[in-house]
Parts: sequence; structure tokens; C-alpha cells
Amino acid sequence: MMRSLVVGHSPSLLSGFERPLGVRRRSSQHCRPRSACLQPTRGRRLRIRVSAADSVNNTPSAAINSSASIAPDNKQKTQPASESSPVNRRSSSGTPEQSMLSSENGLIDGEDDVPRPSFFGPSMPSGNQPAAMISPLGPELRKKSWALRSVIKVFSTKVEPNYGQPWQMLPQRSSTASAFVVSTEKRHLLTNAHAVSNATAVYVRRPGMARKFRAQIICEGKMCDLALMTVEDDAFWLGPSGSTNGATSGPGPLKPLNFVDVPELQVPIAVAGYPVGGDSLSVTKGIVSRLALVRYSPAARLLGIQIDAAINPGNSGGPAFADLETGSVAGVAFSKSTGNVDNIGYVIPWRVISHFYEEYEAIGLYRGVPSPGFTTQDLENPAQKKYFKVPEGGSGVLVVRVDPLSDAAGVIKENDVLLEVEGFEVADDGTVEFREDERLEYGHVIRSQHVGDSLHLRLLRDGQELCVKYTLGLKDHLVPLVHGVDCRPSYYIMGGLVFCPLSSPFLEMVFGGTSRRLRRSDIPVPVLSALNKDKVRRQQQVVVLVQVLAHEINSGYKYSVVPVESFNGVKLHNLRHLAALCDSCLEPFLNFGLEGGRVVTLDTSEAVQHSPEVLKLNAIAADRSEDLRQPPTEEELQMWAEVKAESMKIPRESALREQGTSSFLEDEGEDADGVDTLPWDS
Repeated sequence: MMRSLVVGHSPSLLSGFERPLGVRRRSSQHCRPRSACLQPTRGRRLRIRVSAADSVNNTPSAAINSSASIAPDNKQKTQPASESSPVNRRSSSGTPEQSMLSSENGLIDGEDDVPRPSFFGPSMPSGNQPAAMISPLGPELRKKSWALRSVIKVFSTKVEPNYGQPWQMLPQRSSTASAFVVSTEKRHLLTNAHAVSNATAVYVRRPGMARKFRAQIICEGKMCDLALMTVEDDAFWLGPSGSTNGATSGPGPLKPLNFVDVPELQVPIAVAGYPVGGDSLSVTKGIVSRLALVRYSPAARLLGIQIDAAINPGNSGGPAFADLETGSVAGVAFSKSTGNVDNIGYVIPWRVISHFYEEYEAIGLYRGVPSPGFTTQDLENPAQKKYFKVPEGGSGVLVVRVDPLSDAAGVIKENDVLLEVEGFEVADDGTVEFREDERLEYGHVIRSQHVGDSLHLRLLRDGQELCVKYTLGLKDHLVPLVHGVDCRPSYYIMGGLVFCPLSSPFLEMVFGGTSRRLRRSDIPVPVLSALNKDKVRRQQQVVVLVQVLAHEINSGYKYSVVPVESFNGVKLHNLRHLAALCDSCLEPFLNFGLEGGRVVTLDTSEAVQHSPEVLKLNAIAADRSEDLRQPPTEEELQMWAEVKAESMKIPRESALREQGTSSFLEDEGEDADGVDTLPWDS
């Protein structure tokens, strides 16, 4: 009585065999030569026939020798099977009378020269272990997988801000991600910033250990989606045994992984991490598909590696190995494309990681990537190139806008043609040479610099070439883009009217739905137009009327997400300016000028009297956020006076006098102590 045992295997582990082991040859004269049997194969299954007599003792009839190699150039000598051997003996009916694995000559049911695969491990002892239990990984391969022991699972508990209702936070939630060891001397773990952002508690767990360890975030770079963590507990780094041989004595000391530069196309990549669907380590394989600038955050497009390996929630922060045996890492897994696409994942390459790590090592924090300070368009049309006097055979892009608050404003002008960036010639499509047969947008060269570095450009202005340089800085967006970098939740409530500064996180919260994926088609046009504007003054904001908390004093008003342009005829500079104007208003009415000429009017005395009641009905603790409770600075008072003078067309001196700034009083020779107490001082 016979039965069959089917063992699935990985194509890479049986790459030395053309046909499945255990398949009998039809006859000796039709048997293929040994060289033909050892051709590469893919994705086969191993069928091992086990006799019923052997299954009684719960052990295979012949143990598989783990010392035999599976390499095609194996020189192991084997003894050909004879006609009377148990391997080839048949009954009179032509069916196998007995089938087994020979432990003496290394042959497997009908194969005459095929060596035994070593990945099955050593022979199993007799006892209560079933015959089907064959170890899928031998000690030799386990030693080669040391790099996987440095891949860590991250457990985060987060409380994220609520930009739609900024007086409260969103409900607490938990998430998991991956990380890996980059330095044991400094005790650094690297992961994605989005994996630990807004976390109130972070724990990590290494492979082979059940205990979780508390981790601290020491540097967070939201613009490049990277974060550094550390663990103070020695047991995490040394392991329970303190041994370096984790394969035989349990988890030992952790080892750091090393990085390699951007790999070439078609190079194999193995992504390791802890994705959804299980609690243990997972490894997926793919290749490098493409290099391109990828959207890391709303504020930055940086170099990214596109791969076709599966990246799922939980993989974030895990290493993308270029070579597992040496522990060489090509980058950090961080995102994948969704929608009508398949097998598109992205990895943060070493060049972006080194930019982040170098800045942390130098100043102890990550400031972000610099902005060029100007915007360009492609210059591919021959007539347009001729109009801007681009010489024959020349190339470049046209400068169409310059940020007035950047250092580029004093150096670059509109209608300049950008010819070179840091020695790299700019093509008409805005790309520069990266590697042989590969090009990237010229913005990659600029964003590879650090904040405070000098940028060297070659321009064409009115047909004349000139070389310029200026200091790079961060972009000061009119509509902030990243929470914790250039914006935080802020609000002001007066008479049930809720005001907030416009920001990208606010738009994602209000118009992004549960997925937080912002669709521009849902945003009102007046709000959308502000996204493409630059600041003309420092600390400038776009103030919006978010909602109306219903009360009899504001009946009839049903506005939602409408820009507010003025208050009692004074143009608004930011939300702090609006709060200060309302606090100091002595007029009988509060008039809020909205976009499009619309006006919301409240009775001043009623609004002040009933505002506490409105707050209580809506369970709101305060009428403004913490950042609005601080008194205005001297710089703010002067800025507001200038805005008032411009909007009401009055002399600046008069606006300063009405504003009551100490600088004006000092200029006039008056005592600043004689100024009446301002509302925010009480």
C-alpha cells in the first residue's frame, strides 16, 4: 500500500533541476544525460512517494542527506541503481513494488545521478514526528539570513490632530510598521516618518523575541518620510543570550545593515518587513523597474526607486535588500501606487537617506529640502526659443515666476532662461543627465543640496549669458503643506463663526473623506486658487470661515469654507490679526468681508455676550487655540499697521499711531507706558 507526499518549494531553491524530483524515468535507454537533468527550472513541486510500512513509524523510509549540494556543478559520486535495487524493482504488472529514498547513494525514486537537495535539513529522528514534517530551511541557509534578524517590527499608538475641528483631537488608533538597524554603536533604527508621526507611544520587537521594547524618536523628517529611533534597553541590542550565533543559541546581538548606492535597472530587490496578514517577518522579491522623482510629501518630490515587489501596509520602513547575504540595503520601502495599476512600489534610495542622516549628524535635526525659489516651464517650441534668444543648439527652461520672499528674488528675473544648474546642462524638457541613458528633472540637483548651501546657475537674459549664485532656503508657502513642519491646528470663534487658516492638512480633512486623498475637483475655486499663490509678507495666511455654530445671533448664515478677506474694512494679514481686530473692536457691528464681496454682520455686544454660551453648547473649552493667546509681537504690530494703511489708503504713520506700536511712540518721543492697555494684555 502506497501513499504520496507533496512538498511545495521555492523556485530559487530548486534552480538546479529541470524536472521534479521523484519522477521515474521511462527506461534506462530513454533517460536524459546528467547535463540535461541539471538545467534550471522554475516553480516545480516535489512529489515523494513513501511506503505504508515506513509511515507506521512516522518516519520516511530513507532519510534525506542534508550535506549534499544542489548546485549544478556538484561533483558528488553516486552509484548507479541496478535492476534489483529497491529503486527500480517493479512488479509483474509494471507498477512500482517498492519506492523509497536511498540514504546510501543519494538517489530519489528513479533518478540515477541527481544529488539530494540540502535545503531540507538533516534527517529527522524517529519518534512522534510525522513523515510530512520536513524542515524547509537548513542551517547553512539560516546563517546566510543574518540580515533578516536586523529587521524590526514597530508598534505605534497615535493621536492625530483634527484640522476640521481643531479644538479637539482625532480618536486614538494603533498601527504597525517596520524598521531596521543602521548603527549598533549609536543605537539607531531607521523607519518611515509616517509610521511613527504623531505617536504617543512607540514599541519595537526584534525577530525571535516575544518582548517589546520602548523606543524613542530622536529625529523626524516628514518631508523625506524618514525617522530615526533609538532603544535604551541593552537587552534589545544584545539579545537574551548575548551570543553572536543566533542560529544555534537564540537571538544574539543585532548587527547593522549597510547601504549601497542607487542600483541599476533590472537589479533584484528583496523587501523585508511585517505587512498585514501575519505577525512574522515577510520577504517579497522584485526588480528595480525605474528611477524617478516621487512625491514624498505635499512639499517635496525626491528621487525614488520604483520596484515591482509587493509593498503593503506594514512594510513601511522596512529595508529593500540588494544583497541579503551581505546585508546590503538599496533603500527604505515607503509607498505603493493605488488605483488601476499593479506591482508598483517605491523605495527611498541611499542618496535621500544620506541627506537626512548627514543633517541630523551635523545639527541634531532635519530642516527639510531647499526650494529653488522660482518656477519654470519647458522651452521646447522653436519659435519660443527664438523669441527668448536661445542660441542655435542651446537648451534650457523659461523662468515664469520668482518667489518674492526667497533669496532668488534679487538674482533671478522672470523670462530668464535657465541653462545650467550646478554644472548640469538643462534640456528643453527640464531634465538633466543622471546616469547613462537616464535623465531626471533638474529639481533633483537642487533638492540634493542642504538649506544654507549656495546654488550656482547659468542664465540667459536678453540674449546674454550670466552666472549667478544665491543661498538656498525653505519655501514659505502661503498655504502650508505639512503638519508639524509649517502648520499646526489653529482656530478662532466669535459669535459662533469658526475661523481657521487655510492649509493642506485642513483641506485633506474636510474634502479628503475617510481616505484623506484630496481631490481638487471638490475644493471651491476661490480656495483652490490660493494654492498657487506666493506670500508677499512674512506670516501671511489665508483665513477661511470654516462653519457656523448655529445660534440666534448668527441665524441666516450658512457659509462653509469661504475665504475671509477683511474685517470692518481692514484687510486681514492672518488669523492672529483677525482675533486682535475683534478683541479691540469698538464699533457696534462686526463686519466680516468674504470672498466675492459677501458680508457677514454680527452685533458686537450680542456676539461678545453669547459667545460663551455657544462654546458651552458645542463642548468647546476656549474661543481660540493656544497660539492665539499670546500677545502680538512688535514685528506683528508693525506688519498689521502696514496692512491697514494699504487697505484703507491712509498714511503709514497714522496707521502706526492707531495701532499703538511702541516703535512709533519712541519715534515721536512719547512714553510707551502711556499707551492704553490693549485687550490681549488684560
